[in-house]
Amino acid sequence: IQNAVDFANSAIWVDYSWDDENITIRISDDGRGYPEHMLNRIGDPFVRSKKQGSDRNQRPGYKGMGLGLFIAKTLLERTGASLKFANGSNADTVRQKSTERSGAIVQITWERSQIEHSAQELGPNVMMDQY
Repeated sequence: IQNAVDFANSAIWVDYSWDDENITIRISDDGRGYPEHMLNRIGDPFVRSKKQGSDRNQRPGYKGMGLGLFIAKTLLERTGASLKFANGSNADTVRQKSTERSGAIVQITWERSQIEHSAQELGPNVMMDQY
């Protein structure tokens, strides 16, 4: 979400959905999107995108080390999530609700069966059972 805030022109969206098979969170913005040459490397350590033009004014002095997204992606994958990175203009992107969502898109998906199986392995939630 912080990257969306840093690189959006004026808006970000956090959408969620679920069904019998998946739980999905989608973060999108109206910024420039990811550089095409970096799409396959996003989430790798030390991968950074240099801010251009007006993007530099949003967080002056902030350079980043290219570890934030790597750490977030690693932690999410350890929970069983799969991540997809795309730009709003990509043809294979999940259909968007608004044409303004032309920037970067991150989609995080968990299979419900994995989450429910993990919860069963943990056993009953003692704190929740008190209520």
